[in-house]
Amino acid sequence: MTLPAAGWFPDPQDASRLRWWDGHAWGAATRALPSRTEPIVPVVVAPVGPSFSVQPAAVRTGSWASGGSGVHRFSAFSSLAVLFAALSIVMNPWGVCSAAAIATGLLAVVWPGATGGWRVLARSASASALVVAVATAAVAASSQFHLF
Repeated sequence: MTLPAAGWFPDPQDASRLRWWDGHAWGAATRALPSRTEPIVPVVVAPVGPSFSVQPAAVRTGSWASGGSGVHRFSAFSSLAVLFAALSIVMNPWGVCSAAAIATGLLAVVWPGATGGWRVLARSASASALVVAVATAAVAASSQFHLF
């Protein structure tokens, strides 16, 4: 629920006066209602900030995920990150597969190389591969260095 901004409004307890509304609660300050014949319009203090507008020429018709291009390709770095993450689960000598999965996963997240509908899938797969790679790297480090 959005409350009205701060300003002078008709007093809910005395119709002949105005009361200050601070944006959250009624204040103690009141003043006499001006004697006018036109209706009372509340004085509103509006927040000042940047305003944005969208020009009709700048509106994109394609999906934000697809990028709007006609060519759809998957990311090679994402594929490698998933492959190395899977290998790090099966075999991970000295954490080499985990390190490779982390490196390619970071590359795939920063620079996916995928276009079209594959872009979101590539970044999601890369992020998942990073999670698996970090977990398997922690297991490899703890067994190698006898941390636990």
